[in-house]
Amino acid sequence: MSSCSIRWAVTTGLLTAVLVVAGCTSQDASRHGGRDQEAPMGPSAGKPSQVAARVNGEELTVHQINDRLLAWGGGLEDARPEAAGVGRTLTRLVELTLLRQEAEAQGLAHKPEVLRALQAARAEVLARAWAQQIGEEEQTPAPHQVRRYFDEHPQAFSRRRVFVLTEVRAPVAAGDLGAAMGSLQDHRQPQSLVRALEKAGVRAMVSHTQVASDQLTSAQLQQVQRLSSGQALQVADADTLRVWWVQSVLDQPIEWEQAQSGIERLLHARARAERVRGELERLRTQSRIEFVGDFTRWAPADDPAKKAGGEGAQGVSSEASAR
Repeated sequence: MSSCSIRWAVTTGLLTAVLVVAGCTSQDASRHGGRDQEAPMGPSAGKPSQVAARVNGEELTVHQINDRLLAWGGGLEDARPEAAGVGRTLTRLVELTLLRQEAEAQGLAHKPEVLRALQAARAEVLARAWAQQIGEEEQTPAPHQVRRYFDEHPQAFSRRRVFVLTEVRAPVAAGDLGAAMGSLQDHRQPQSLVRALEKAGVRAMVSHTQVASDQLTSAQLQQVQRLSSGQALQVADADTLRVWWVQSVLDQPIEWEQAQSGIERLLHARARAERVRGELERLRTQSRIEFVGDFTRWAPADDPAKKAGGEGAQGVSSEASAR
């Protein structure tokens, strides 16, 4: 069963940028002229037990290590100071801090491209935090909602089937082949279609795969179920030719007891995403959003500047320039 989830994953580059933001403090003087001095910073100065290391007087805390353990994939299964994962994470954190401090000492934080990256990183982190906060307010789905979803999607649970397929794939749109491919019904075996494509100068690949019924659209499922031995099905794809032959079908139902927790997570994730979309719409209606110049083409249909055409676009652009 395919499950949807909203994940708040941040890349290493983004994390580095955020740490740079966090480190933009009044310590520049101590970094430039007094790196051998240890001057505890922030509220953690009164809690030495939470300090794991100091780098040129800047404290690295247990909380930072725990955050990095999660962000860098180590998890918190063993967060004891003597754990190897903690040691590796602290070493990386020290190295990252050294590099960030040196970058600040060299004035890199004031370069235009670096400032833009920092602003983008800060905006993304704050937006993710807001979306996560909104999502956490969503309630767990009621038991009857979970059961109803189970009953309404038998192809994903009680009548779930797995189709063992042979697929022919070619990097060309089917419409570009014209009559070269011929009728699919003329090709009762994948190799027959491959030979026809090769004659047309198209190289095709043959692979074997499995597709579960819940991974197919309703139309695809109906089509696949109607296929008999030797019949081919062309899968809709704008830029790639994909043709399936069903080799066998396996019944692999998922019972209610197995499905319940997964459905709860799926419905909860959907509700959270819907709540975030609703909040975004509310913010859009309460905010003034202007598209300027040539970019008015991307404005919503009800945007006054877009309705006004070129004059409106020029007016908005002039207004922005006047500011």
